[in-house]
Amino acid sequence: MIRLPLTCLFTWLLGVNLCHAQSSNTLTQSEKKSGWVLLFDGKTTNGWRGAYSTDFPKHGWVVKEGELRGELSTGAESGDAGDIVTLKKYKNFELVFEWKLGKGGNSGVKYFIEERRPKPDKGSQAGYEYQLIDDANYIYNGKPLPQDLKTASIYDVMAARKPDAKVEVWHSSRIIVNDNHIEHWLDGQKVLNIDRNAEAFKQGVQDSKFKEYQGFTAIPEGHILLQDHGHSVAFKNIKLKEL
Repeated sequence: MIRLPLTCLFTWLLGVNLCHAQSSNTLTQSEKKSGWVLLFDGKTTNGWRGAYSTDFPKHGWVVKEGELRGELSTGAESGDAGDIVTLKKYKNFELVFEWKLGKGGNSGVKYFIEERRPKPDKGSQAGYEYQLIDDANYIYNGKPLPQDLKTASIYDVMAARKPDAKVEVWHSSRIIVNDNHIEHWLDGQKVLNIDRNAEAFKQGVQDSKFKEYQGFTAIPEGHILLQDHGHSVAFKNIKLKEL
């Protein structure tokens, strides 16, 4: 007869098996068979480097307690340790990750990062940004944030439809890119669904700060980027499946 600890037996009776919960920053056998890979192993910065660099930043980005943390403090865009990017480029993919911001925090996960030359004199490389920000408390140009600058939006291009995201708690996010189709998910809910050929997307780009970036509506592939926006941010369980 199999004897379970009382805590395991209790949770099993409730239909929740907490005793065999998946560890952070790992893949199940099913995930491996389906083609998922880890972009962060919970222990090292393998697979990442500084944007426009061959090396990983020497300060600011650290691995602690199974989290990839940006311990950043300048408040400037790409003004502290700098952004970090994946070594590989991706075209069609599904990306999942968990993240946490502090009050007043600002960061982002970008994709289709080309690292075009010349390198920007200041700020971050242009790309499609899954915005991460303190929706309720961040003040932009003296005003509360418009919807297209809030969490899970394609920053400054397409607004996600969702309530304000809370800070100082963990959230789960998902980005799906399949040819021109893009989806953003937040905490299990699809909050943005757009095709790059749609007039709404093209108009969003024309109304954004990216309108002068040649070919912005049709970037074919690029690196994935974690943004240094001068505020502390933490990531874990970063996984990707190429489609």
